[in-house]
Amino acid sequence: MRASIVRSALFALGLATGATLGVRWITRRAALITPLACAPLLLSPLRMTYRAPPQLARFLDPKPNWTMLDLGCGNGAFALPLARYVRRIHAVDVQPAMVDALRRRLRQARLDNVVAQVAPASQLPFDAHTFDAVLMISILPMLHDRDAALCEARRVLKPDGVLVVGEEWIEPEYVGWRVVTQWAEDAGFALQARESNPMCYTLKFGQKSKSAGC
Repeated sequence: MRASIVRSALFALGLATGATLGVRWITRRAALITPLACAPLLLSPLRMTYRAPPQLARFLDPKPNWTMLDLGCGNGAFALPLARYVRRIHAVDVQPAMVDALRRRLRQARLDNVVAQVAPASQLPFDAHTFDAVLMISILPMLHDRDAALCEARRVLKPDGVLVVGEEWIEPEYVGWRVVTQWAEDAGFALQARESNPMCYTLKFGQKSKSAGC
C-alpha cells in the first residue's frame, strides 16, 4: 500500500515537472509571451488547483457593483469564473488569437458581462478612474514596458481601487513577491495583503497619495 502511494506521488511529480519544463521551453522560444499553443495549459486541472479562482475571489473580495479589468487575460482562465462576482469585466490581452479564444469561451458560457478586447498593457483604451480593480495574473514580469503598464493600471483605477498581482513558479520569467512589491511601490502602490502556496503567490495593493509614483 505504501509503495503504491509512493509510486502515485512520484508519477504526479513527474507530470508536474514535465509540464513545467514544457511551458518554460515553449514560452522562452516565444519571447516570453504565452502563445496560443499553450492556451490549454492555462486552464489545466493542475493550475486550477494551485491557482483556484474561488480562492482568488476570496482574496480579491469583489463587490457586485464593481467594474474590473483583467489585464493579460489570455483565454479567460480568471475572467470567466470571476464574472459572477462583479457587474462587468473588461478582459484585455495583446494577442488577438488569445482574445478570439476567450470570445469563443464566452459565447459557449453565454456570459454577457465580460468584454474581451485587444490592447497593450502600456496603452489602455480606458478613461481614468474607470475600474474598481485591476487583475494582473502571470503577466507583469514578461512585459517589456512594465513601468508604463503599472502606471496605466494606476491611471485607470478609481482612487479607492485595488491592484491584484499574482505570479507562478512555473513561469519562465518568475520573480519573487518582494521584487514585484518594489515595482508596484515605485509606481505609487502600497501593499495591503499577500497570500501564497508552494506554486504561486498573490498580492493586493492599494494606492499611495497622488504625488507618489506615476
